[in-house]
Order: sequence, then structure tokens, then C-alpha cells
Amino acid sequence: MTPAPTVLLAWWLAQATPPPDAGTVPPPAPPEAPATASPARPIEAPADAAPQIAPPPSEPEPPEMAAPPPLAPPVEPQAYGYRGMSEVSLALGYSSASGFLAGGGVRRFLLTGVAPGVEASVQTGAGTTIGLVLGTLRLVPIRLRQFAFVLTGRAGRVLLSDHDDGWGAGGGAGVIVSLAANVGLELGYDVLWLLPASFCADLSSCTLAGPELGLRLAF
Repeated sequence: MTPAPTVLLAWWLAQATPPPDAGTVPPPAPPEAPATASPARPIEAPADAAPQIAPPPSEPEPPEMAAPPPLAPPVEPQAYGYRGMSEVSLALGYSSASGFLAGGGVRRFLLTGVAPGVEASVQTGAGTTIGLVLGTLRLVPIRLRQFAFVLTGRAGRVLLSDHDDGWGAGGGAGVIVSLAANVGLELGYDVLWLLPASFCADLSSCTLAGPELGLRLAF
């Protein structure tokens, strides 16, 4: 009438099976495998698209050429009588006492406008030949590119044909006109006094004076 055996069996099975522990954490579920991405399909160009042409490789730019150095300005010729200038002179002249004169000389400007030098000349005429060997000192108070005013002092030996020799001293003034960079024409007037008085006592005059024409070559 009573299901005693069945109740007892159920009670025994309940006692034999331990209850689940409330503090026990169930093991985590295994991670899901990541979804595999499908490979990207290449983008196909439409059939009617024009083919793309790669641009040609750019050529390297040529190196910039350095600008040429500026040209030096032309050197302008200096005015007559600058320091360091040397000069060779060729002279033609006329003396009231002895006629025509021809000679030459050299000088060098040790300072601007100041030049010592030496001259030699021969005068012929009136039956007498006169040779002059003179030291000179030239001053240039006015110096322009195309024009110069000069003063020249002279002193030295005077040689006479068939006569005793003597001395002379004097000077002159003139202008030099530039004909080219190193060429000038001199027009002047010179006076030379013969010394001592006994030297020229038997001559027609003790003074040699007259105009002079000279060609000046500078270097």
C-alpha cells in the first residue's frame, strides 16, 4: 500500500549525490574562434577603361652654371706726371743765338709732379756748334688727363766748337697735350744763361733762348 522501498531508494540516492558547491565557479567557456575574413577581391578595371601609361622618368635638372665674374672696369689713363712714370723725350727747337736744336732726354717721376732727369742736345747755326749736357728737374703744377702745364729747370755743361767750354743754367715753361695713352706733344719756351761771363764774352750773346717742340713717350 505504501511505496516504502521506492521512497527509501530515492532518499538514499539523494544522500549519496553531493550538492553542487555554491562557491565553485564553473569553468569558462572556450573562446570562440575568430571569424575568418574573406580575402579581398582585387578591383577589376572596367573593360572599356583606357590603359594607364606610366609617366616617363623625370630627367635630372642640369647643374646651375656659376655666374661669370664681373668684368673689371677698364683702366683709365692717368694724367701726365704720376708717381713712377718714366719718360723719354725727343726735342726740336730753335735758338736765337745758334739756330736749330735737336736732342733727347730721360726723366722719372719719383713723386707725383716731380721728376729729375738728364738731357743732351746739339745746336748748330751761325757758324758755331753748341753741345749741351744738362741735368733737369721738372715740376707739373697742373695735371689733367689731356693737358698738363710744366716748369723745367736746367743746369749743366755747355760745349762750344773751337772755343773753351763753360756752364749754363736756366729753365722754361710749356704745355703737354696728350695725343694717346702714353704719347704727348710738348710746346714750350726755354732760356739758358751761359756762365761765367768770361766764357761768353766773345760770343754774340750770353743767353740761349727760343721756342721748343718736343715729343714725350711715357712708360
